[in-house]
Amino acid sequence: MTPTTIHDHSVDQKIDFDADEFQTNPWPIYHTLRATEPVHFATKARTFLLVKHADVAAALADRRLVADFPMRISRRLFGSTIMDSDGAVHRRLRQSLTPLFGSRRVRQLRTELIAPVVDQVLDRLDGPGDVDFLREVCVPVPYGVITRLLGLPPEDVDWLRERVTVLAGAIDFPAVPLERARAAKAELTDYLIEKMSRRSPLMDLLIRNGGEPTDPDVLSSVILFLLAGTETSVATIGTIMHTLLAQDVRMEALLDSEFRAAAVWETLRLEPPTHSILRYAATDLDIRGVRISRHSAVLLSLASGNRDADVFAEADAWKPNRPQRKTLTFGAGPHTCIGIHLALAEFDVLLERLVTRYQNIRHSGSPAGLRGHGFRGPERLVLTWGSRDA
Repeated sequence: MTPTTIHDHSVDQKIDFDADEFQTNPWPIYHTLRATEPVHFATKARTFLLVKHADVAAALADRRLVADFPMRISRRLFGSTIMDSDGAVHRRLRQSLTPLFGSRRVRQLRTELIAPVVDQVLDRLDGPGDVDFLREVCVPVPYGVITRLLGLPPEDVDWLRERVTVLAGAIDFPAVPLERARAAKAELTDYLIEKMSRRSPLMDLLIRNGGEPTDPDVLSSVILFLLAGTETSVATIGTIMHTLLAQDVRMEALLDSEFRAAAVWETLRLEPPTHSILRYAATDLDIRGVRISRHSAVLLSLASGNRDADVFAEADAWKPNRPQRKTLTFGAGPHTCIGIHLALAEFDVLLERLVTRYQNIRHSGSPAGLRGHGFRGPERLVLTWGSRDA
């Protein structure tokens, strides 16, 4: 095909990432684009969007599409971190954190840290009855894990979350103003300097790799870690419970560890918490005959790729026994999510403990739907259940 330019597109803002329609139910839009315009230029956002699994997977490994771009919001907010770097800089940052997030270390953390946090959260529930699952479970589990990894006072979770959600909003649709996000980051920086323990697992690792607790780059990495390790998991835990109930899964089946893992992976494929990741063209390039100019923004739709019927049979159906090796939720290539093992351990322990303690888990009242793009999850999730000991 002959490459075209941006100006050749006859697209009339087919996608508005801020629109209620896209925030609540983007699936028909993704489906249409996969069939008719797999490389789409979103006029309002001034970004290209890739929606086919093959294109997204190839882009994740394409060195011509980079994370490191000076005008990127996250770069302007956090500086050069593991999320916004490439090549040797990215490898160095990633290798410095790998000892804490590798599968072997996470197996230790599962017993020493994750399980105690989950048990403490569930112990605080008032027994059988209605539970605001988002507020009482989805938030305190990941925040409990991360605050312990950072050596922060667990009683500060509400204060932390107020500021972390502002940072999350700065890199999502619709975006929080950058100045508001910078103010939240400044507050978090001052707080971390005062409260973060040098003896915490993460700080110990950073210090051993030559960092200092007051180093701006170290503090920015810690704040990014705080954001990535909490709000994505908050959304995912809610989405997992929402999806299991929507699919009428027999909760006792989750006592089987293999089924539990398969159910989590399939939910992450069908309803990923982060729908897309951003890259920039380091040079002019051509994808499916569409010319993408140097410095253009390119959104890689993990969510759309996960529902591509060319890769997943009955792609819109929840089928936990399907092969998951091509699921894009955690990314691929050099920027594969470094916290994948930690996140999966959190989800697994929580589900195991829930179905061990409680039975007849169900919605209380009418369930709310999922909403969002960068941190997508249920708007409300009130559950009820009975104790297995009753």
